[in-house]
Amino acid sequence: MSSVIILLGAPNNSDGSLTAIAKSRCDKAYQVFLQQPYSKLLCTGGFGAHFNTTNTAHGDLTKAYLIKLGVPENAFLPVALSRFTFEDATLAEPILASAEAKKAILVSSEFHIARVYYVFSHVLPHIEFSCEAAITPLPEAELEQLVAHEKHAMERERSNVEKLKSPHTH
Repeated sequence: MSSVIILLGAPNNSDGSLTAIAKSRCDKAYQVFLQQPYSKLLCTGGFGAHFNTTNTAHGDLTKAYLIKLGVPENAFLPVALSRFTFEDATLAEPILASAEAKKAILVSSEFHIARVYYVFSHVLPHIEFSCEAAITPLPEAELEQLVAHEKHAMERERSNVEKLKSPHTH
């Protein structure tokens, strides 16, 4: 099979509309899909107080947005109903295995993509990953807060990866 485009989730609003971050990631995934129209798309994101309080999975909201842009419904793999980045990878694993994916393109924001690559490449070492970063349309101060959060979150991901490598030690 050709590559799978993995669209990482971002917050949506309480009415189900996508935030600027989520839309920018969707738009980047759409650009990648136009370049590789035989690819499959895997949208991530379920429910959580910090990113989606609606009754519709975030991945279904991004899928609907991409369908409106023109992506055919049959291009989508099942949604990974994840709550955070590490879970994006662990829940994507069986979906990618079913699709017999050997290569995947990770799509996320420029402030998030390094952590996404780190997590996915460790959780799924048998898949060849490449990255496409969406530019985040936010004011500088907000972007700086997101970058600071990523530094802290990367420490947590390193710990998660270590636990994954040695599951019998805590």
